[in-house]
This record gives sequence, C-alpha cells and structure tokens, in this order.
Amino acid sequence: MYAPLLALGLAAATPAPELPASRDALATEPEPTSPPAPAPTDDAPPPPSPEAPPASNEAAPTLTSPDPAPPPAASAPTSARPASTAPAPTPARPRWWGPDPRPKVSGYGGPALRLSGLHGAFAAFVGLEGGINILQRLTVGASLQWLLNPVDAGPFARGGATRININYGGLVVDVAYVRGKRVAGTLGGLLGGGGGCVQDPENGRCADKTAFFVGEPRAGLRVVLAPIVRLHLAVGYRLVAARTWTGPQNLGGPMGMVMLEFGWF
Repeated sequence: MYAPLLALGLAAATPAPELPASRDALATEPEPTSPPAPAPTDDAPPPPSPEAPPASNEAAPTLTSPDPAPPPAASAPTSARPASTAPAPTPARPRWWGPDPRPKVSGYGGPALRLSGLHGAFAAFVGLEGGINILQRLTVGASLQWLLNPVDAGPFARGGATRININYGGLVVDVAYVRGKRVAGTLGGLLGGGGGCVQDPENGRCADKTAFFVGEPRAGLRVVLAPIVRLHLAVGYRLVAARTWTGPQNLGGPMGMVMLEFGWF
C-alpha cells in the first residue's frame, strides 16, 4: 500500500530537466552582471579607488634641495698640558766610580803639599794623608810629612854651618761645617809629633836631634772635581813644642796645604 505513495513522492521531488532556450530567448536575455564586491572587513585592505593611477614599481623622482653644509663644530678649548716634571734619566756610571748613593762610611787618600815657613825661611813639605769619611761630614785619618828643602840653621856651636831637617805626622780630623753638593767648608787639623835634626851640610849627618809635639789647626775648602777626586785647600799654623837642644827652638810657622783626595765622595 505504501509503495505507490513512495514512488509518487520520489517523482515529485525529482526536478524536471531544463530545456535549451531558443535563440530569441537568448537574444532578449540580459547579460549576466558581475558578482557584487565582497563587503570590506577589518582584516582586508580597502579596494583601490578607480580614479587612482596604477602604482608603478619605480619610485617617482623627488626634487630635494641640497642640504646646507653644517657649520664647523667649535673646537673645545684644550688646556695646555704641563711639561713633564719627571727627572731626566741619569747616565750610567762606570763601576769603578763606586756605588750610588754613597755609603755612610767611605775611604779617601792622596798626596799633600804644604808650603810653610821654618826658622824664618821658606820650607816645602810633601806627604801622604788618608782616612775615612763618615756621612761625608766627618773625616778621620792620619798624615805624614817630610821636609823637601832643609833650611839654613846658622853656625853650629863648634863653628861649622848647619841646616835643619824636620819630619812630623799624626792624627787628622776635619769637620764639614758647611756642605754643598760639590763644595764644603771644613775646620780641623793635625795632632801628633815629629823629630828634628841639625845636619852637617857636607855629609848630612845629624849633629843633634830633638823630638817635639806638633799641633796644626786649619780651615779648609773641599771641591769635588769628580765622583772619585776631591781637591782640598787649607790654611793654618804649625805649633811646635820641642825639648831643649842645640838647634833653633822655634820650629813652627804658617802653613798652606794643597791636596788631591781619591775616594768616594
């Protein structure tokens, strides 16, 4: 009973096939229109305006005025750098010039010449002097002096001509009371003893001898000529106390000394 109804329902649901249109109908049929443009959404970009020219890949040339040259930057004032105050390097010194700085205690020595007077005549003494320097202020040493030219002593007690020859030495002390880098003033002297002889000028034999005490105060000036050489100039007076003898009693006199000192100064 249901089969006929089902067949009828299927037939009604099946669409009829479309017949081809005639030429006249096709001529009068309007042309299809383009589908409407989709509505713009927030995500999609807006369509280009129909009046806008098509964009080209090449950028249109733009006329730009040349940039004006920037003004020269004002140079910041620079302060003059002070000259270097570092001391100039000291040239190397030979080893034999000794250590630098100098040790507190160093030695010295050298020849000395004394020009003096003896019994009213000129006398020259030559000798050697040496010792130690303490802090370059105190000098302690020893000295020995020999008379180079025995002087005339007048007639001997027996009537013959005679001459005087003396030698002396002792402890030497000098203190530099004023001291500079190269020059120093000193005060000091010699304290010791010696001996004298009244000689026969013909054979040099001593007719009489004596021993004496000697003191020789002096004031001097030391000048450093080189790190190992120093010049010592001094003036003073030789004081002699001799025992009684047949020769002259006065064996003292003024004295001037010139000495070359070798050591570390």
